[in-house]
Amino acid sequence: MVSLPSSKQLLCLVGEAFDDYSDDVCGAVVNIRNKGDKIAVWTSDYENREAVTHIGRVYKERLGLPMKMTIGYQSHADTSTKSGSTTKNKFVV
Repeated sequence: MVSLPSSKQLLCLVGEAFDDYSDDVCGAVVNIRNKGDKIAVWTSDYENREAVTHIGRVYKERLGLPMKMTIGYQSHADTSTKSGSTTKNKFVV
């Protein structure tokens, strides 16, 4: 089980913590849910694999997640038109 992020971990979202890709982060939201908490990081270009995977790797490191744990990236268009309870990941870090 992963604990909720600290304020320091959340602040890296707005603190230019993603090197050349900091400008690609345009928002974030944390949802606390019974079935599992969710952190969504919004990026300006969902097709930019290099930016998305770099941001994901840095954030994964900041959260202290084990390297073997995977996190998925889904586009807004895919999640807003999903027909089931899950959406296919566009990228995985």
